[in-house]
Amino acid sequence: MEGTIFSAISRTKLVSKPKEVIHVRGTQDLMNGGTPRYEYFRGEEGERVLDFTDFKGVQDLGDKLKVLPGTPWKDLLNYNVEVYGLEDASVGGSVHFEDAGFGFNEFGSIRKRVEVEAVIDGNTYTGFYKGGLISSVFIRKEFKPILFMKLERSFNFVINRVKLLYSGGIPPFRDVTLHKVGDLASLYVSFPETRKTLLEDKIKDMSESGPYSFKMGNYKYRYFGSINTLEVDERAFSNVEELIMFIRKDSIKFVALSNTPLSFPYSLEPYSDSNSKELFSGCILCGKCVYVCPHVEQRDDKNYSPLGFFISLALNNQTDYANCHFCGKCENVCPVSLNIVDNLKQKAKNSEVSMSLSIDLPSKKAIVITPISQSLLNEALRVIKYFNSLGVKLGLITLNVPLSSLLKGSKVEISNTIEEIYVLTPEEQYFLLQSKPKNVVDVYFVFDLLPDEKRNLVLSKEIHKSCFYKSNIKGNNKCSFALLEMANNERSANPKAKGEISVCPLAAKKLNIASYVDVLDDVDKNDTNKLVLELNDLINGNELLIQDLSWYEGLDDNIKIDFITRLIDSFIKDKDPASLVLAYVEASRNNLINDEKTKRVFLERIRNSLAS
Repeated sequence: MEGTIFSAISRTKLVSKPKEVIHVRGTQDLMNGGTPRYEYFRGEEGERVLDFTDFKGVQDLGDKLKVLPGTPWKDLLNYNVEVYGLEDASVGGSVHFEDAGFGFNEFGSIRKRVEVEAVIDGNTYTGFYKGGLISSVFIRKEFKPILFMKLERSFNFVINRVKLLYSGGIPPFRDVTLHKVGDLASLYVSFPETRKTLLEDKIKDMSESGPYSFKMGNYKYRYFGSINTLEVDERAFSNVEELIMFIRKDSIKFVALSNTPLSFPYSLEPYSDSNSKELFSGCILCGKCVYVCPHVEQRDDKNYSPLGFFISLALNNQTDYANCHFCGKCENVCPVSLNIVDNLKQKAKNSEVSMSLSIDLPSKKAIVITPISQSLLNEALRVIKYFNSLGVKLGLITLNVPLSSLLKGSKVEISNTIEEIYVLTPEEQYFLLQSKPKNVVDVYFVFDLLPDEKRNLVLSKEIHKSCFYKSNIKGNNKCSFALLEMANNERSANPKAKGEISVCPLAAKKLNIASYVDVLDDVDKNDTNKLVLELNDLINGNELLIQDLSWYEGLDDNIKIDFITRLIDSFIKDKDPASLVLAYVEASRNNLINDEKTKRVFLERIRNSLAS
């Protein structure tokens, strides 16, 4: 696994890409050592990086929790634990970097408030953290009733209150935290209810509050540092947009957040941002896209996420990380609302898959076959036959654009007679809605238009949903890789997609399961064969005469055309439009009509039937 994503140690700092990345799944992966990476947004340089970001989980042991180190603190907020850190940070990262957090008090920093299982030089130990690689963290629960109070004033007023609190000794709070947003600051304190009488003079102007926790937000610059509590200069934080201070008598640990670079007269942690330009096109390195990205699953490599893509751009590394199918799942979870898909499209080099067939039977309502669905022609005919039984005439056309153009939203042109497009896959609905011609009212996904009777047959089963299907039906929405493989021609891991039936016929073929089309009445093969035989007999039986009438071409073209028209009219008489479409497709597949005039007349008569 390449280490592109771990060459970023903050939003403004890049280091050498590690030579090796180990995906940690258990203690056995720690025995040979390495540099731990508990979070995406901060880290340290190392040639052998141990990726803990997926090593998550919480086990309730009664009086305490056993937490895997990649678990974010936000997953513990409902457990009433004695200590926790910033919601966005991982438990292991907070212990490793000795982060402050709720419970950072006179009894010790977080390393003295929790115990760990860890590995140093291939040997395991349990107890307070003394270095090495953390395999689990034990956090005690809080069983005493805890009271929470807060004071809201200007930052200058609140920071002076902090100095006053600690100038005469150690106030018996369990926790003291300052939170500043702009010029307004809040001082939060907590303490066991039994200590209330001891603190009455210190909380008399405070109001009741509730449990509190803090996020790092979506700022461009993040600074982590420490200062002496009684030496805080409020002017040093005047330009900070958001500030979190975890306070003890001897020291304060702070997190300063801003969208512009800042300077401090205090020492900063090495994983703080520098004051150089942020590097990753607005990406804040949160990693949320990694967990939803089908391209990551397809390649079994996190570098193929948008996170890896943005970091590779900063490295000026032209990679194929952008060659996905633009499903947009990443944008749905991006906390800073980046236009990720547009960025990917600009760099992607998708496969140039073109149409291998051409059909032009337009009507007001028509199924459109694209490079995505060209293997689904039989399914299209089945849908046309079924909708005909409902009194809906559907035409059938192919859209002769390369797959890469379709995926990137290039405008398409179709017959002006078409007002409504019907598609077989949710993927096609997604892309054609972006590029539909002005004459088209809407693009409909066939499954959404089925009567309740048929839809319920599908919904009663274990469903596989496409990456692109936006309905709230329950089902497995893991990617089948069917479209991804078409888009990038890359190797695929085994898909995690599963189900008894899929709402995407393309995925159904890939997964070897049924699709929603399979609940429709099948096209009767005997009827199809009869149509083909009748048409074949009609054409072959009159082939010599048609050739003979070619003698009149240039003299009186109408003689041949009139005969062919009467011939075709005798065939289409009393046949429904769906059967005619079926006959035309089968005739084209089997090259039954070689004479161009005959083919043109046949096509025109079917179009007339669809339009009537």
